[in-house]
Amino acid sequence: MGNSEEAIQKVDNAQAWTEFCDLLKKAGAVLLREELAPTTFDRGEGLRYLSRLLRAGLISFAETSGPETPAFRTMPELVKMGLDNPDNYYRSAPVRGDLTYRIRGTRGTIHYLSFAAQNQNFAAKAKITGGAGHLNDADLKLEADGSFEVIASQKEHKGNWLRMNPDTKQILVRQTFLHRLQETPVELEIECLEAGGPPPPLDPARVPNQLLGSAMYAIGCAQWFYDWVIGFKDKAPQNEFHLPSMENHILMGGDPNIRMWLGHWELAPDEALVIEVTPPNCQYWNLQLGNIWAESLDFQNRTTHINSGQAVLRDDGSLRIVVAHEDPGLPNWLDTSGHHHGIMGVRWVCADSHPQPRCRVVKRSDLPKD
Repeated sequence: MGNSEEAIQKVDNAQAWTEFCDLLKKAGAVLLREELAPTTFDRGEGLRYLSRLLRAGLISFAETSGPETPAFRTMPELVKMGLDNPDNYYRSAPVRGDLTYRIRGTRGTIHYLSFAAQNQNFAAKAKITGGAGHLNDADLKLEADGSFEVIASQKEHKGNWLRMNPDTKQILVRQTFLHRLQETPVELEIECLEAGGPPPPLDPARVPNQLLGSAMYAIGCAQWFYDWVIGFKDKAPQNEFHLPSMENHILMGGDPNIRMWLGHWELAPDEALVIEVTPPNCQYWNLQLGNIWAESLDFQNRTTHINSGQAVLRDDGSLRIVVAHEDPGLPNWLDTSGHHHGIMGVRWVCADSHPQPRCRVVKRSDLPKD
C-alpha cells in the first residue's frame, strides 16, 4: 500500500486522529522537567502554554493555505513564545525557498518594521537553521504615498529584495509599536509569482501529516525554549544579564538590527530587583519580564514591560527600573504578576552601542524613595 493510500485509510477509519492524540501526549513531558524548579503555579501556566502552542501548530500546519498561495496571518491571540516582544505585532506567511514572492504594502505609522526570511520549523528542531535575509524600514524604498513592493527570492532583484535560502519556510514581519494606541500597522499582502488562482480543495491524504506536524510543533517548541532558558543560568548569575552571540541570536530567528540582553530573575516576597542603565542612541529599546516557559507576562492587564516611549529617565539620561511583587510607588515599576521567578530581556534596536544593564537585589524596605 502506497503512502497516499495508507493516509486515506487513516482518514476513513479515524486512525489519523488517534495517532495525533497519542503523539500530543508527549508534549506534557516538558512539564515534568525539574531544571528550572517549576512550581504548581508554573506548571499550571505550562499547561496553558502547551494549549497555546498547539493552537499555533494547528494554524501553521492544518489550516495553512500552503506556500503556493500564501497569506499573512497574525499569531493566534494569546500565543506567546521565545520571549515575544509585547510591543510587537507579528505576522507571517508560509513560503518555499525555490519560489518567488511579491509583497505589497503601505507603510502606516508603526515605529519599526522589518521582514525576515526564516526556517523556524519547531516541529523539526534539528533542522532549524535560523534566518536568511532581513529587510528593515531604514532600507525600504517607499513611494510618495507610503506604498512599497518587496520581492522575496533566492535570486537577487533590484529595489526592495528579501533574500531567501533553499530551506526558507516563512516570512516573518515584525512591527514594533512605541505607542500602541497611537500608531497604524502596515497593510500587507503577498503572492507567489509562479502560482495563480485560489488554494486547491482539501487533499484528505495530507491531513494525517498536517495533524502530526501540529503536535510536533507543540512538542518541539516547548522543549526548544525550555532548553534555551536553562542555558541562561550558565551564562550569567541569577538576577544578571548576558549578551548572546550574534550567531546564536540569528539562529533563534533574531533581527540583526537588534541586540538583546537576557537573564533569569528570582525574588523573595520582600525583595526587589533594581536595574540601572543609560540607554544608548537607538531607534527603540524595551525591557520586559517573562515566565520560565519564555512567554511574555500579562502585558495586556499589568505593567510587565517598558519601552523608550514610556520610561521616565533621570536628568542625566540614565534609567532605573524596579521589578517588584507590589507597586513601590516609584517610576518604571515592573509587576511580577504572581511569579517568584522567570526571565527578562532588554532589546536595543538600531543602537550605536549595547550597554549591559546593572542589577542588584534589595529589600523592598531599602528601595530608594525617589
